[in-house]
Amino acid sequence: MCRVIRLLLLCSLLSMTISVSGVLAAAAPAIRNSLPVRDDPLVRMPGTQPGQVPTLQSSTTCYPCHGSGLATWDKVKPNQDLRGRTDYTEYDIFKAWQGSMMGNSARDPLMFACFTVAAQDSIYALGNPNAVDICLRCHFPKGWLDGRSSGDGQLNASAMTGEDYDGIQCSFCHRLNDPFYKSTYEGKREGDKWTTYWDEQNSTKNPPEYRSQNRAYETYLADMLISPMIKLFSGGPFYLNNIPANLLYTENGGGQYFVSPTDERRGTFADVFVNDPPDHPTLYSRYHKGKFICATCHDVSNPVMANMTFKSSRPGQKVLLTTEKLPAFAWSHVERTYSEFRLSAYNNEGGAAGKGNFHPNTPKWQFPVNGWETDQPGNKITKCQDCHMCSRWSVGSNDLIGPVRPQDSKEHPDTWTPCHALTGGNVWMTSILASIAPDNPQKNPLNMELLVGPVQVDQLTMDVMQGSWTTLRPPNIDPNLPNQPNIFAALDLAATRIRGVLLNASNITDLKYLPTTGGLTFRVQNNSGHKLISGFPEGRRMFVNIKVYNGATLLQEINPYDYTVGTLKGLSDSASSPPLGSNEIHSDPLVYEVKLGSTITNELKTFHFALATHRYKDNRIPPQGFNIAGAAVRQSEPVWEGKSVPNYFTAAEYAGGYDEVNLTVPKGATTIEVNLYYQTTSREYIEFLRDEINGTGKLTLPPSAYVAQSDSFFTKLKAWGNTIFRLWDNNRNVDGGKPFLMTQGVWRTP
Repeated sequence: MCRVIRLLLLCSLLSMTISVSGVLAAAAPAIRNSLPVRDDPLVRMPGTQPGQVPTLQSSTTCYPCHGSGLATWDKVKPNQDLRGRTDYTEYDIFKAWQGSMMGNSARDPLMFACFTVAAQDSIYALGNPNAVDICLRCHFPKGWLDGRSSGDGQLNASAMTGEDYDGIQCSFCHRLNDPFYKSTYEGKREGDKWTTYWDEQNSTKNPPEYRSQNRAYETYLADMLISPMIKLFSGGPFYLNNIPANLLYTENGGGQYFVSPTDERRGTFADVFVNDPPDHPTLYSRYHKGKFICATCHDVSNPVMANMTFKSSRPGQKVLLTTEKLPAFAWSHVERTYSEFRLSAYNNEGGAAGKGNFHPNTPKWQFPVNGWETDQPGNKITKCQDCHMCSRWSVGSNDLIGPVRPQDSKEHPDTWTPCHALTGGNVWMTSILASIAPDNPQKNPLNMELLVGPVQVDQLTMDVMQGSWTTLRPPNIDPNLPNQPNIFAALDLAATRIRGVLLNASNITDLKYLPTTGGLTFRVQNNSGHKLISGFPEGRRMFVNIKVYNGATLLQEINPYDYTVGTLKGLSDSASSPPLGSNEIHSDPLVYEVKLGSTITNELKTFHFALATHRYKDNRIPPQGFNIAGAAVRQSEPVWEGKSVPNYFTAAEYAGGYDEVNLTVPKGATTIEVNLYYQTTSREYIEFLRDEINGTGKLTLPPSAYVAQSDSFFTKLKAWGNTIFRLWDNNRNVDGGKPFLMTQGVWRTP
């Protein structure tokens, strides 16, 4: 299969290059009559299409039962188990979600500025802004499914409203269904280790209707009934004999989601509401319990690049789009977090033990208050949720008879309650949102002016106060609820959790120095389950800073950072980067990042993700057990100066998940500091967004491409250029804006 995918991918890329050039030559600078996204072959992807499912229920309705709203959380059993806590609201499902970037994906100003540039790029390349549908479908899934991202008048997010702004919300995630439901049910997709991997006991101590195998079959029947609604672009059936008709289509990445039209909430436990009818029907979902669900939005590719050959096709014609015959990882590279995990040792049968501080407690049940567990033998890590939804000893709702997991569950005795914080690395944006939260007693005045104030309402599409930021605030919230929601507290707790994740993600190990020769060696250890760093390459980077001292004298500094300007010094492609001093060195191999390239813009390195055709640089540190032999198929191998370099890391480095660094620094040092820093975004990316939106400064496209300041489509988007720069400038010293120290190694004279 790998060889077939390579051949198909090569043909696709060749035709794409020819077609894109032709489109650019004929593209008109104005927007005219864009096709609805479900009818546009360039952005059409498999899955549920706009208008195919009823409106998703508001997440606000989930708060009373899953947000401590009724103050009926059971606090007796925790005390009996000597956990040392009496307040378990830290594990409150709704609070964890409300502070997450998933719950705030539609309130992210960096996303708005990015998609403004993408819209302008799409008009330049295609003559319409449809490519921004790639952004809106994942950041506004409720609005997208309801059809508020279709046609010229809506693709600027102006039609998004109300609960659309709650982003990746409860009813969206818990109504996702498995597009490979038959293979999963039969144990052919993630395995058939029912008692271990799936933690399904099928216990006879439970009534038959609440045993795992029976409930899994119930879900299989439900999926079988709704699968006929999924159609190909041609109108033909997507499924044949309950599996995707095209056998090369093996993953639904890149924002291809399949959403149930019925209102059951799908989750990871079969034994819910055993003795009490639920407020909503439930289905037991192995899809939510397994790793494949995370590919939905975390293996991102650009469908425009994949489907360019079919740009003149229309629904009903007998064509099979590239997005319908190949998984997203085979088209183009935007983000590959899920693929990176699939290539790691954690993807192997039985998983792998965690590294460093990302190591679940061992032995089980013997842990500190804030410890975490997995549901696997030996606390092995086998799926994304094991780290990003690290399970805690907790209840799942305020239903008094609900099981306190895991010890009250006969069906899943090793599965703890997943923490819905969905913690990633974006501490910068989480902190900015916390600074404008409606119940923050000390709001940041300029952040408020830029993102919430009257000027913002007139000039920008984004309205952060819509959704639960309003519906769960007085006077809309029931004043009789004893535990009122606190949005600021949720975001502040989320930022604290993110800092913890960043501190656990790496270590500097094996630090050695020879004063007589100046030889310096050390390892940057990746403790995570994907590359370090991972995610969307929106200027985010991780870099090693080295300071070599003799006594109090600084002999040399590698990768110095200027905190006044707000960027690394000595960057050759940055007008704002200060020059290096006499004892300073910039080392690009020690800046871990993805840099995209574009044959469309003729840039070796580009921030135009919508116009990117390849990677120019990808030297990020692999996770342990990285399968480099399979990485090229997933476009996840290292890249240096535009060329694939699978031998960039050694076999030992791939196996161990580290980068071994060998340098020569000044002789005779008495102290050497090796610091590893992380930034959510960079000054260079923010300046790019500002200049491209304003059409001034350092520009990368022909003058006719810059329509954001003149075309009516951008009426409430064109101000994002100045807004995003002022926002960054005001928050450059917030963690993630300024470099966040992840870990440090120090050598001193013995």
